[in-house]
Amino acid sequence: MDLVKAHPQPHRLKNLLSLDAKNLAIVMPDADLDVAVKECMAGSTSYNGQRCTAIKLIMVHKSIAQKFNEKFCAAISGLSAGLPFGKCNITPLASSSTEYMKTLTDDATSKGAKVINEGGAHLDRSLFFPAVVYPVTHEMELWQAEQFGPVIPIAPYESIDEPIAWLEKMHFGQQSAIFTSQEATQPDADLAELLDVCALSTCRVNLNAQCQRGPDVYPFAGRRSSAMGTISVEEVLRAVSVETMVAGKKPEVIRRACQGSTVFANI
Repeated sequence: MDLVKAHPQPHRLKNLLSLDAKNLAIVMPDADLDVAVKECMAGSTSYNGQRCTAIKLIMVHKSIAQKFNEKFCAAISGLSAGLPFGKCNITPLASSSTEYMKTLTDDATSKGAKVINEGGAHLDRSLFFPAVVYPVTHEMELWQAEQFGPVIPIAPYESIDEPIAWLEKMHFGQQSAIFTSQEATQPDADLAELLDVCALSTCRVNLNAQCQRGPDVYPFAGRRSSAMGTISVEEVLRAVSVETMVAGKKPEVIRRACQGSTVFANI
């Protein structure tokens, strides 16, 4: 917004922006854990988690939290870390980012959470190995702050009302992900209610898949503080174009007058 205000004619600017996000993944008690672990790991660690579309909080049903954490930590421990010139999964961050990752991790551990993966939060200059932090609660910065890096907060929940309440209060609204074997048409399915809330709170709901940017033909947007406008090939062309109309009382006169014009070729 500072750039918009600094422009000498700000009303002429066209704004289409994807902004901050705190994308939530919800792992329901009937989820396929292998699928959930694979997708949540990719969603939270790809590009070191430094993308607006990354999964930035995972809520796991309490009944499967231990099994999920064990599988998830094993998967995270299998990631390689090093310089970006090879095939390493985790690569160096900007120095200020590593300090912020440590600040968030220290805040959570000082309030009762633990780094539960082997080697988690290991800091070597600008390299920060992913830290799986559990259990994260609302008292911690990781509950609502966008970490934009390889700190992965996991919070247990007992009732579907808990992730719903989080979604309704969160001031970001880009994407969400739901992991379940349910069908929304099943009687008394929690998925149906959860889908409704996710659809009203975020602009993309991923079922049994990580949060991610799709092909550019799909709309890419965000609710609340997560975006300005919608980005896609069609939407961008529409947003940056200005329509012009040639008016008159006799259409045939207009056609003859504009004949040969490249600007008004579609008249």
